Amino acid sequence: MSTIEALRTEPDDPGLTAVVVEGRIVSVVPTHEIELLGLSVGHLWDEATEARVQHSLLVDRARREALILLADGSAEHELTGQLHTQGHTFTAIADAMQHLYTDGWLTAPPPAVQNLESDS
Repeated sequence: MSTIEALRTEPDDPGLTAVVVEGRIVSVVPTHEIELLGLSVGHLWDEATEARVQHSLLVDRARREALILLADGSAEHELTGQLHTQGHTFTAIADAMQHLYTDGWLTAPPPAVQNLESDS
């Protein structure tokens, strides 16, 4: 089993931190989620940890895209469809929308993932 050797803030984007395992960057994660994900130097890097990190990154990407869409004038009710059209998964979209709602960017709570999938 491998362990995390280092967590390095990305020089081009301090909001992202690189996860180093066996001398190479295996992923990047939103810096604000390092603690939430339980990542630290010496932490076991296994399939479950990798899956949590990858999901976190997908959610962060969807969140960033949603903020861009909002800044460009998209309506809240259009975001899910627009993000899905851009290739984001419904699970990542739902989690990103929940973050946006919690942070005050959206006025209405997002629908459940099951509701999103039935709309496709």
